[in-house]
Amino acid sequence: MKSDGTASPLRAGAREGEQGGLAMSRHSAWNKHKAVRTASGEPRLALAPVSPWTHTLVLSGELNHRSAHVLEAEIDRVCEEGVTAIIVDLRGLTDIDSTGVAVIAFRSGLCRRRGYEFTLIPGSDAIHSAFEEAGMVDLLPFQEDELTASEP
Repeated sequence: MKSDGTASPLRAGAREGEQGGLAMSRHSAWNKHKAVRTASGEPRLALAPVSPWTHTLVLSGELNHRSAHVLEAEIDRVCEEGVTAIIVDLRGLTDIDSTGVAVIAFRSGLCRRRGYEFTLIPGSDAIHSAFEEAGMVDLLPFQEDELTASEP
């Protein structure tokens, strides 16, 4: 898929005066035009079906009771833009508390009920253990680790 190159510098859990780091990149498949020739040899364009727009939210820093509202607002914003799939990348998180886990769980369910795809890219073992402690690992749509998936 092509990326349209959008990004917003916000940091989950950033302290006042720190620079941001919650970066988003939207990936979308553009309409692909096929050149079709008519009987007279004149080209005619036909539109192929459009693939869904996927927006990736790359989280960094801490996702906790102080910063969870930033993630909620960003998910709402991208849904309003018309995306059909959201990926939340947890690999850059350094810490997550129960509020962060709850926000992700709630927004995941809400997005899926509204017809959006919602996927999580797992973070570090410490981040993943927070989801395990909350009993959410089997309930959330974690993407399988690419390295694990490719191993025999």
